[in-house]
Amino acid sequence: MNAFCVTVFCIDEAFESRSKDFLTTCFALYPDREYMIITLPHTTSEFALLHSFNQVEARPASSFGHLLYLFHRDALLGALSVRTANIADEAALTALTGTLPTKAYMDAHIAAAIGPLDPNAEEAPREVTAFVAEVASQVVGFALLRSSVDIGLLQSQYMLEDFILFGEHRPEQHVELLAFVLNPVFGPSSRFVLKEAFRLMTASCLYYRLTPETPIPEVLSQLVQVKPRSLIAIPEALEAELIADDPEALMPPATPPAEGALFFLTRKLISEPKIINNTRVVVVGGSDAAIALLEALISVPYLHFTNLYFLAPHALDKLTTPRGAAAPSSAPPFLAATSEYTATELAALHLGARVRLIDGRLVDLDRRRKAVVLPDDSIVPYDYLVLAPEPGDQSMRNLGPDAPGTRGVFSLCDDDADAAAEAFLSAGLAPSAPLVVYGGSLDAYTTVHALIARGIAPARITLALPPPPEAGPSEPFGDPRIAEKVQQHLVALGGRVRRGARLVGLESDDEGALSAVIVEEVGVASALPARVLLCAGLPEIDRATFRAINDNSLVYDGGLVIDDAFRTNDPAVYAAGAVTKFARRYKSKIPMGLCSARECGSKLAQALLPVLDPLSPAAADGKTLPTFTQPTTLSATLPGGLHFLSVALVKAGCASYEAMVAHPSFGRELVSDAGGVEQFCSVRLDQQGIVTSLVYLGREPVEAHNWKCMIRLPEAALNHLASRFDEGVVPDLPAFFRQNWAMALYHDRFGEFRSALRQEFDEDADFKRVMASVRESADYKAGKPLATADFVAALPEAKRALVKARLVEYLQNNQNQLSMYLVPSSAIMKKMDNAPPPIVKA
Repeated sequence: MNAFCVTVFCIDEAFESRSKDFLTTCFALYPDREYMIITLPHTTSEFALLHSFNQVEARPASSFGHLLYLFHRDALLGALSVRTANIADEAALTALTGTLPTKAYMDAHIAAAIGPLDPNAEEAPREVTAFVAEVASQVVGFALLRSSVDIGLLQSQYMLEDFILFGEHRPEQHVELLAFVLNPVFGPSSRFVLKEAFRLMTASCLYYRLTPETPIPEVLSQLVQVKPRSLIAIPEALEAELIADDPEALMPPATPPAEGALFFLTRKLISEPKIINNTRVVVVGGSDAAIALLEALISVPYLHFTNLYFLAPHALDKLTTPRGAAAPSSAPPFLAATSEYTATELAALHLGARVRLIDGRLVDLDRRRKAVVLPDDSIVPYDYLVLAPEPGDQSMRNLGPDAPGTRGVFSLCDDDADAAAEAFLSAGLAPSAPLVVYGGSLDAYTTVHALIARGIAPARITLALPPPPEAGPSEPFGDPRIAEKVQQHLVALGGRVRRGARLVGLESDDEGALSAVIVEEVGVASALPARVLLCAGLPEIDRATFRAINDNSLVYDGGLVIDDAFRTNDPAVYAAGAVTKFARRYKSKIPMGLCSARECGSKLAQALLPVLDPLSPAAADGKTLPTFTQPTTLSATLPGGLHFLSVALVKAGCASYEAMVAHPSFGRELVSDAGGVEQFCSVRLDQQGIVTSLVYLGREPVEAHNWKCMIRLPEAALNHLASRFDEGVVPDLPAFFRQNWAMALYHDRFGEFRSALRQEFDEDADFKRVMASVRESADYKAGKPLATADFVAALPEAKRALVKARLVEYLQNNQNQLSMYLVPSSAIMKKMDNAPPPIVKA
């Protein structure tokens, strides 16, 4: 063995910074050894000596329970220095890139940085600069930086303003890191190399863009990731109109989507090393709640998780392709979309760069050993386990063990089942073979559309709808009018709909192929001829996960029971998503399946971080449930190419349309119905005129992101929607929401603008006086909607002018995405006594 091990290390805290001084003496004691190793439990914080060591990644099948740290003797050869590269370093630099997959890319930029210039070209400064790291006059690494950065584009695509005050950084101080290579022996010095590159380039901000095709560099752990921004979805007609109005505009009407993940460092952050967290956190399940948890954990700027695992079937696909999404060239998917994440947003997060992926399924738990058991009997040890599986169809669980083996029968419960159904249909069916789609979920309707899009005649398809459940939503659209329209349209296309048909059995021929589906209607069984059965019932937890939970004594009472911190009865096991429910002692009436899965994951991260992060605020008091304020979004393409979108706030006791209308907080509903399925749109307001729900069905798709932004806004902010609708000025609600006046409401900073304005006015005496008079009014006490115009008129003119001025400032500060607004310049605004409202291009 060419190594020696440190078994005990102890030093006074006052001298921790001198821990590295031990290394030279230690290696002098073992002159024939090349490596020093240290092992450490995962839950123990790293001490100062380990900052000079490399952490060695364990093999996938390793059962070793500690972390392994390694230090090589050559790291003591001398001090590492950084300088600007020159032509004499070319051979050494290309040698370092010799076995790397991006060798051609790096060599091209090395040539641009230090290669000979064209003698016939005009002299110009080099755009790329190369820096080399040396130890004992030998090149051990390099960094390639580009001085030209499109800051405006990055600001419009990523949430950089959450970290950087751009007014304190000159444009020439922004640089982009193109490549970084360092000998692993000197890996712990990567932050020092970056710091020296900052100094030599007099830079203050450094950016690194990571695309899915780019290998993940070791230096990535030193950088801070930035979340992508939610871009306004500008309708094509409006974008064409804006371009026609101003074809020479400097800014395009629509910001291009982000390409890959963005990481950055500033001069301040580079002097603040991250806290290394080695706790093993295993996240099981491919739901949006699981993805939101991972997003929240990797977004903590001062934390670096070294053992964050994501366990799910097709784990990489889950982190790159949203549910229900399909490539433009492929056939429509069988499953509906949740619209929580888009493919562009997942690409800009690039969670796979910071998370270890395990492509597999959970089949059992070992709570005593804290391990997840996989199908091949291998284990994944954990310190904290998070269960957030994606529920799926379980329609065949009562048909016996032989039902899944019948040829032509598929339960669309996951991606593997979808792929199997796709392969079966692609193999070819008899031209007249009947098909049955069973289920009352939104997936059942999208499955019918997917079959029609694959060339199957609607007359061969039967949609069997089971009786509505005793608890939960009675139909998947949140509005019985839409369900009726869609079913009638399917019948008009030639399809058949059987309502109240419960699946009770299957019939097969002598070769084991499906021949008929047995359904029960009002207690009478009948056979539906079928060669293919596609089940897409209401999503439930899968059997394997349920058995693992139940056999390990985790409490399951119609859902995996959790407390206010998302903990199960095992303090090391957390859970979130549609398969969970809060313990009965909290008396919660909101099903978790109706809450936003993305918000659930974020709330879970807030509860988990106090356990993992010493700098996080204290955990909840154990008595108050988290509040859910974000809407749930569902979208799907239905039979005949119809587009459906539902954006709604969850309310206790409002699982059905009838219950929602009867709820005391319900105000009114604005409906535009073109008749049939041409277009149907509903906007629901509460008693105070706040938008609580939007539902759409029509031939053309609408912008889901924009519609989500309108939830929780007063109707007066939507260009006085209610009064204009009553006057007959707004016969087409979707067209009204696409007008250019509304684009500012869809900006991701609009919520911050409202909060800042409200905070400013909360301390204002005139505003307090008007609010006090409103609270004393008879209409307010009776719960009636307030007249916004009367409230505004009660404010002094100076206060109304202040609101207008703040609005203009908001538009000025966000012109990178709101270029369709013409706003006065700052100089003009200062000369004006009363700030005018923004002018919108006609």
